[in-house]
Amino acid sequence: MNTLPIFVKLENKPVLVVGGGTVALRKIQTLCKTGAKITVVSHDICQEVQALAVQYSIELILGDYDSSLLMDKWLVIAATDDNALNRQVQANALAQKIFVNVVDDPEYCHFITPAIIDRSPIVVAISSGGEAPVLARLWKERFESLMPQWTGKLASLAGSYRHKVKATITDFTSRRHFWERFFRGDIAAKAGQQDWDGVEQLIEQTLSDDNKLAGSVFYVGIGNNKPENLTLKALQAMQLADLIVHDQKVSQEIIELTRKDSDKVIPAQETVITTIQHALDRGEIVVRLVHGCPAKNPMSQLELNQAEYSAKIVHGIDPTV
Repeated sequence: MNTLPIFVKLENKPVLVVGGGTVALRKIQTLCKTGAKITVVSHDICQEVQALAVQYSIELILGDYDSSLLMDKWLVIAATDDNALNRQVQANALAQKIFVNVVDDPEYCHFITPAIIDRSPIVVAISSGGEAPVLARLWKERFESLMPQWTGKLASLAGSYRHKVKATITDFTSRRHFWERFFRGDIAAKAGQQDWDGVEQLIEQTLSDDNKLAGSVFYVGIGNNKPENLTLKALQAMQLADLIVHDQKVSQEIIELTRKDSDKVIPAQETVITTIQHALDRGEIVVRLVHGCPAKNPMSQLELNQAEYSAKIVHGIDPTV
C-alpha cells in the first residue's frame, strides 16, 4: 500500500482548482459534494463550471495562475492541459506543504481522487494508486450493483439511534452484537423492502428486549491456508468474531482477514476448549480456525465431542477448488 486511504472533511475549507475545462469539471463536481470553499482559476471556464459556480458559490478567477492563490488553501488540484503549468502548481504547493493532485499525472500527486460509490453517509473509495484508474472504475461498477440505494438511509437511521442504543445497552460487546444484528438481520431486511415504519418498530422492539446474548462459536475450515479459497460465509464469521482461536499453522494472510480488533490467541491444545468456553461465558462470538473441513477434521471433531457448547460449522473452503 503506497498511499494512505483517508477521508478528509473539507466543509468550509478553502480549496484551489487550477483549470476550468472538462477535466477540472469532474473534480469540481466531487468537491461540491463536500461543502468545500472552492476557487477556480483559468483563462477559459466552461459553462458547466460556471453553472456550478452559481449553485455552490464558487469563486471564479478569469486569468493566470499565481502562487499567491495558494495562501491558506488546504488542497490544490491542477487540472489544465498544460503540463508545465500543472508541474509549476505542484512545485509551488510542495514548497508550502499543501497537498496537490495533478490530474492524470500520478508521479506528481500528493493525494489521489479514487473511484467513489456514494451512499452517504456510507462512502466507498476504490483506488489503484494512479496505476490503473480504469480497473478501479470497473470494480466500482461491480460494487455499485452490490450496495443498495437504501444503504445510506439505513446508516443515517442507525446514526439517529446511536445515543439511545448506548444508553440502553451499556456493555460494549453486547452493543456491538446489537449493531451486527441491526445490519444483518430483520431490520436490514425491512429496509430492503423500503418498509421504514417496520424498521423503526423492529429497532424499538429489539432495544426493549434483553440484549445480553449468549455467546456463539463458529468452526471455520481454512482449507489449504489460501485466502482466495475462503467462502463468503467463512469471511462473514471471521468478521463477526470477538475472539479468534487458531494455531501457528494458520497463515498471516488468513489472520489479516479477521476483524482487526478481535483478540487472537494460540492456546495449547489441551486448553482450547476452556479458552472458548470462558469467552462464551462472557457472551462473546468465537471463531475457531481449523485446517481442512471441520466436519472431517479429527482434531476439531475431538474438540466438539469434548465441549459442552453447541457450535456452528462453517465450511470455509471454496468447493470449486
